[in-house]
This record gives sequence, C-alpha cells and structure tokens, in this order.
Amino acid sequence: MKGLNYFQVIYSLFVFGLIFLPGTIMAAENSNIADVHLHYTWDQQGETSPQDAIKILKKNNVVFGIVSGTPPELALELSNQTDGWLKAIFSPYLTPAHRMDWFADKNVVTRARTGLKSGQYHGIGEVHLIAGLGPRLTNPVLTGLIDLAIEYDVPFLVHIETSSYKYFLPLCKKYSKARFLLAHAGGLLDAENISALMQACNNVWVEFSARDSLRYIDSAIVDDKGRLLPGWLALIKRYPNRFMIGSDPVWPVDNRHQWDTPDTGWLKVDEYLAFHRTWLSYLPEKLARRIRLENARGLFRDRGK
Repeated sequence: MKGLNYFQVIYSLFVFGLIFLPGTIMAAENSNIADVHLHYTWDQQGETSPQDAIKILKKNNVVFGIVSGTPPELALELSNQTDGWLKAIFSPYLTPAHRMDWFADKNVVTRARTGLKSGQYHGIGEVHLIAGLGPRLTNPVLTGLIDLAIEYDVPFLVHIETSSYKYFLPLCKKYSKARFLLAHAGGLLDAENISALMQACNNVWVEFSARDSLRYIDSAIVDDKGRLLPGWLALIKRYPNRFMIGSDPVWPVDNRHQWDTPDTGWLKVDEYLAFHRTWLSYLPEKLARRIRLENARGLFRDRGK
C-alpha cells in the first residue's frame, strides 16, 4: 500500500472486510429470529396493545412467531396485525380460570376443532401438564386435543412440571404421530433428562423459552459468561434440527394466580431474547441459524420469505 495515507489504509481495510467495526457485530446480534413461545392474554391487554406487541417483535428482528391467547381469540388480535409471519395457535384456556381446570371442560375439544378447521390457528397450546395435579395422561380432553393435532397435522406445545422425563414418556410414545414441542426445555429438567426423552421419542422438539437468568434460575442452561453448559451444547449438536428459542412474555412469575395483577411480560421481551442471542453467538453460524430461525419454520411448515 505504498503511497497511501493512514485514512486511505483504513478505508481499504474496511472495504475488503479486513477489520470489523461495532456495526458489524451489532448486525450479527440483530439477526432475524423466530420466537415460538408468545402469549397475548386478558391481563396483558391493558399494558401492551396488539400494535405495541408487534413493534416489540419487529424491534427484536422477529420474522416468524407463534402466539397463543387467553381467551384463544386474543392470539388473533396479534396475528392479524401481520402478513402471516406471526401465527396463532389454539389455547385450551377459554377463560382466565380455565388454566386450572381446562381438562374438565369437554367443550375445549369442540372449540379447538372449530378453530383449527377455520384455518386461523396453526397449532395447539400452550397446554400445562402438572405432575400430581392434573390432568392424568389419559384424560379425554387432553387426548382429544392430541388427536386433533394429529388430524390437522399441527404442533402441540406442551408445558410439563416434573422432576423426570419419564412423566411425559408414555404420552410421546403412545402418540407417535403427534409433533410435540416441549416448552422451556422441560423447565426443571436438565440436559440428561431431555437427552433421554429425545432419544426415546423422535417426535419431540424442544424450545428454550424462560430458561433465562430471570426465570427457572435453579435450572440454568448457561455458565456465568452466557455460554451453553457442556451438556446442553452436546445435546443441540446431537439434534441440531430439533431445538429452537422463544421469549414467553410473562412477568412477574411469582404471582400467576393473583388475577388483579397485570402481566407486564411484553415489556421484558428485549431482555428475554437478548439472553438467547448471547449463547447463540458462541455457536457456529450454521447451527445458530437453525436454532434461531430455520427449525421453527420447519416444525410449523412455514416457507418464509
């Protein structure tokens, strides 16, 4: 570069990609993502409008998303704000109180069939299965919903609260044609449990929503630098096509049964997704892209743009 002054040298390096400016790093951090665990509920309406929720997602470069609602039609208030990149799934919680006893209301299956038949819903969930509290894995409302998911060929988002993968094992084995998406990577479950479950049932996909530094803090998936722990890293490398991310916009998390307290979870989506972007940034780009975007589109059979 004989004869070039300092500024010409810097310009040349920049043009040929030999140096990286902060904007380059920022662009990588802001890569397009899919968020497969979104809610829009009755107690969020007063805090975040549908328009504001969409702005939050766009700000975070979410280009594909899955949203449920309580009641279920609230999910449509968000999905209808987009040109199809945000898809609603049918929640069995027909009213705020249904979260506790949805499995006792046979009308849930009828309503779910109507919703799926309309073409407005592209999955079922989030469905909470709480060991010791209900429902039983043979409950007719639960099994009826799984049958619908198979019939309409849509994913079934399930939340389990248990200390072992063996709790869910009979369900994924019996319904081998269902496509189960396991919320929160099992919540309390560690990588060893999830590995055993995924090995036993190839119809189980896993998403990492709420496994951040603010929730499920006793079952961390990352170290103090934000990198995936070795067990989780080995697992996603073993099953690179079966993991994805989500935000689960819920906050606070310690008063979910205080019905007079608003849910401000949408105001924390930035933090929730930033957590995922951190550990994803340590992965090889091809693997990171699969988890960040491609696997979600594949599971929900979205062609994207």
